[in-house]
Amino acid sequence: MMLMGGDGMNAPFVGVSPLQRPKSLNNLAYESLKNSILAGRLVPGVIYSELELARRLGISRTPVREALLRLAAENFIVFHSKKGMSINFFSKEDIENLFELREAIEERAVSKIAATLTKDQIGRMKEILAEQEECTKNRYDEMLFLEVDKKFHVFLIEASGNRFMVQTYNNIRDYITIPAKKALMKKGRVNEVIQEHRAIVKALSERNVAKVRETVKKHLINSKLMALEGRDKKKASHV
Repeated sequence: MMLMGGDGMNAPFVGVSPLQRPKSLNNLAYESLKNSILAGRLVPGVIYSELELARRLGISRTPVREALLRLAAENFIVFHSKKGMSINFFSKEDIENLFELREAIEERAVSKIAATLTKDQIGRMKEILAEQEECTKNRYDEMLFLEVDKKFHVFLIEASGNRFMVQTYNNIRDYITIPAKKALMKKGRVNEVIQEHRAIVKALSERNVAKVRETVKKHLINSKLMALEGRDKKKASHV
């Protein structure tokens, strides 16, 4: 489309972007509830009522109901007939299965990239590692630490060039976040994660395929053990 300029000449129609449609209440409720689950503000072992959640969000029950249906379809929550819903309590088998898939993805990814990763890519990994170290200084931000942790692992997988591995990893990562958050409460685990990441970057810098696989495997085994320890064992109560 062209506009007429002051001199009668046609002027290109530039500088105006389409309006961004506001997010629906359904999506806002979904994002808010999911973030609360991942941040540990909504915890396993407690039954939450739809009415109370709607009241706390300051909206009607309908968008909350739609949001809960999405979360249930994604296995984040479980409905209890005539009671409400609770955050999904991942069993030991669930966590082991999630890490089995994660190991398959990450070990394959690093095997592909160990000999081809560029200096710029290694430099970017070092930057992400520095970001994670920064999270531990001054006021420790647990959720930011986990966010940067995810960035580190996603970068590794994206470097493989396999978008389906990236998609699958992103799908399971949120499930791992819940027990991982509790695992980080164990004294010394945060520093261990950083040291394990540093070992991975060092092995990649040396283009040592065997060492890369070994360091990634060790990191994932430790992460799995900590996630299993971090499982919430509280019995259900009503809220």
